[in-house]
Amino acid sequence: MRKSKLMMAAIATVLLIALSGCGEEQSDTTMSNTTTGQIGSSSSVEINSKDQAAKFKSLTAMHEIKVDSQNLQFKTSYGIEKRLVNNWYFTVPSTINLGIKLAGKQAKYSYQVNSLYADVSIVSKYARYNGVRQDSLSTSYGQLKRGGIDIDSSNGFTMPFQVEGINESETSVTVINGYGSSDTERITESDLREHAYGGRLRVVWTLLVTNQKNGKQFAQTIQDSIGLPYKNSVSDGSDA
Repeated sequence: MRKSKLMMAAIATVLLIALSGCGEEQSDTTMSNTTTGQIGSSSSVEINSKDQAAKFKSLTAMHEIKVDSQNLQFKTSYGIEKRLVNNWYFTVPSTINLGIKLAGKQAKYSYQVNSLYADVSIVSKYARYNGVRQDSLSTSYGQLKRGGIDIDSSNGFTMPFQVEGINESETSVTVINGYGSSDTERITESDLREHAYGGRLRVVWTLLVTNQKNGKQFAQTIQDSIGLPYKNSVSDGSDA
């Protein structure tokens, strides 16, 4: 009996030592760097939109579309938090600012954003990971009287895309882990970074262009595909 107790104690000691060597995966998350203010420590907080914009790094793209025999130009813009530039995270919630406006002037027409679709997915050379969706956004303004939100060369349309971390998406975890295992295995950031180049933001804008003289209305789409790399992305054997 005494020998049995000693053996059990020895096994428990070995397990304790083994477990103590397995540290939890660390994150850079703190209360101060993920919140604007803290209830209990701040009675009031003034939020300045310019200060918020300063935290983002943006990319712009020019698009030319032909409507009613006229060439029209639009500028799209996409901004991510500066901490995520070349350091995209798959498992951490983040924000992408989406924007569009008219480039130049064409008084003959009026312009509306009718609908917006966006998604973020994984880019990987491994079929199991490539194309797995991190999050998506879909919104429509067709129910409005003019069929959408007005834009012009001075006033653009902007929308914050609140991108969920991939662990918050049951579908994504199931696709990567396989059916039946999403309840027992949690995907980690290191797992995904080991198999991916980064993320891809895809955006589809549907615009309505109205000829104000004759009332004719035209629909056009603008599409963008934006890379969201991270600095330790897996090499594909090229310099791109």
